[in-house]
Amino acid sequence: MSSRRFYTGDEQGLIKVVTITEAPVVKVKRLRRNQPTPEPPAKPVPTVEAWGTPDRERAIQLLCWDHEKKYLVAARKNGLVQLIDPKSSGAVIAEFKQQLVKEGKADTIFVGLFANSESLITCTNTGILTIQSIQNPSQTKHLNVGKGICRMRVHPKEHHIIATGGNEQELTIWDLNEFSKEFSKDLQGPVINGKKAGKDGKVPASTASAGTAIEKQSESRYKSKEILAGGQIFRSKNVKNDHLDLRVPVWNTDLQFLSHSDISRIAVGTRHHQIRVYDTKSGARRPVVDKEVGEMPVVALSNGQDASEIVFSDTVTNVYSIDTLTGSILGQYKGFTGVATALATFRPFEGGSTPHLVSVAMDRCLRVHEMNKSRKLLHKVYLKQRMTAVVVGEYTPAEHAEDDEEGANPAKSKKAGKEEDDKGDDDELWESMGKLQDKKSKKRKAAK
Repeated sequence: MSSRRFYTGDEQGLIKVVTITEAPVVKVKRLRRNQPTPEPPAKPVPTVEAWGTPDRERAIQLLCWDHEKKYLVAARKNGLVQLIDPKSSGAVIAEFKQQLVKEGKADTIFVGLFANSESLITCTNTGILTIQSIQNPSQTKHLNVGKGICRMRVHPKEHHIIATGGNEQELTIWDLNEFSKEFSKDLQGPVINGKKAGKDGKVPASTASAGTAIEKQSESRYKSKEILAGGQIFRSKNVKNDHLDLRVPVWNTDLQFLSHSDISRIAVGTRHHQIRVYDTKSGARRPVVDKEVGEMPVVALSNGQDASEIVFSDTVTNVYSIDTLTGSILGQYKGFTGVATALATFRPFEGGSTPHLVSVAMDRCLRVHEMNKSRKLLHKVYLKQRMTAVVVGEYTPAEHAEDDEEGANPAKSKKAGKEEDDKGDDDELWESMGKLQDKKSKKRKAAK
């Protein structure tokens, strides 16, 4: 039987390993008369293994794989970022402490997480982007991408390309290789709005960040052209004013790169129940697709079957599939009784044709749906805590129970020989029985 693993993070700081085993396909054989019908095999029960001890201060906010999928990376509420070995039952291989600088009443949280074999990249809602060497943690660079960030994502192939968006923060694509040294800083001592403060507690004008420079320029309503700051390769432009000629507020909650091959198309979900698609190759800074979906804020986004589909969840248990070319709703995934906080797309087995959607929700359940026209709910697992993150783990194929080579499977060969013997006995039995003659033929012979 084949199986697939999923790793989830929750508000109690636990990482749970959910193993779902697919039931074997039963071949139905023709039964003889008066032979009892065999009972179908029992459906395998998903297994759940928990790592860690409950602690709300260590709540998991983000979860991802490193680029080579050797370690699980977890960002926690207390500022710890851990590399976890899944083969050692949750053993922590390395641990990094991030300085979470609180601004105002809102808590500082992680909104972006990525790791490869060389670097660890994190981002907080205060706009502090941290690039830290895994081999030498003392080599750390801090960049400011603007306050009010709600989501940061790294391109799955080009790891030096990142995208950010947030509250009054337009979609911005950054190239870390070209990020100006003028905006990098060593966050030692007091920090105000992500900028290094002097002895008097004030921020010098010369240390203004890239995000701050853009914010000052965007204050002018009639500014015809906006100059990109250092490191920015694209910055979107707000849509036109509404029917009352009022400015449309900007609040991007999540985003996704639609293609692994390039960075041209990006989908964005907003707090004002909008799905927008930007195309950097079109030359336009405004979205090429801008549609209102439902009436509630978008919570999470996930890629669909291909670049023409995106899946999103909102704050009232809805999960929809959207066409990124037209903005039309393709269908709805049902069965949710809580807000889906994280979504992920995967193939059910290696080389599988139909992808599946896995999700975790505030109703403490993990669900797996088919990504086709039926959108059937395949699995539902109750996990006790409220889930915040999910990633797809390894796939274990089913063992081959049959072998086509003669003599490779003695049990099968013995069974086949027995069937041949039974067949021979049946043939002898039929031959020993006389041919059944018709009654009319017997009467005719008697008359002669």
